[in-house]
Amino acid sequence: MILKVTLIGLLAGVIGTGFGGVISALFNKKVDKYLNFFMGLSGGIMLAVVVFDLMKESMEIMGVFYTVIFTFLGVIMTMLIKNILDVSNDMKSGYLIFISILIHNLPEGLAIGSSFMSAESLGITLAIVIGLHNIPEGLAMALGLVGSKIKISKIILFTMIAGIPMGIGSFLGAYFGGIFSSLIGVFLAIAAGTMMYVVLEEIFPKSRSLYCIIGFLVGTVLVSCI
Repeated sequence: MILKVTLIGLLAGVIGTGFGGVISALFNKKVDKYLNFFMGLSGGIMLAVVVFDLMKESMEIMGVFYTVIFTFLGVIMTMLIKNILDVSNDMKSGYLIFISILIHNLPEGLAIGSSFMSAESLGITLAIVIGLHNIPEGLAMALGLVGSKIKISKIILFTMIAGIPMGIGSFLGAYFGGIFSSLIGVFLAIAAGTMMYVVLEEIFPKSRSLYCIIGFLVGTVLVSCI
């Protein structure tokens, strides 16, 4: 049962974010021309996930105060990672998005694993929903990396790797049950902080234009629809 849950969580993560990477290949040739729009799109997707998904769920689990504290902790952690990260400025935003989605996928995996222990049908439903939800997140990460001039094959590989923590989280959630389910709110808030920092510090300051705003609004609608 635990192996089955782990495999389902892993597939939901890898296929979801990986498919977002494949979609980014369609924009590979046009990314320079429409860079502001795509940066706004990735920022809109990430901020919508932070506000409508991560922080909202975290508040429901452990309240507003602790959510704010751990979200701020996520911001500080990401700031430190940025200072340690030894890559060019053009590539930092893409790699930071990659790291933030890695962190984000762990609590989602925990939620899948814990749900399976409650009811198998609930776990399967949640895995499908989260897998679909991961597509725009994988796209946001891929677009950040496309702007950094990384080969498209490597970008798709990165998006697939970003889904692996969901399999790990599913295993932990299924194996330890209630122990890790009580920490899901903490992980969600930390993930929210990492994504918030990347958007506000790295993406939007580099994309100040009307096209960025349009991209942001499109990204927000995309997340709300999925």
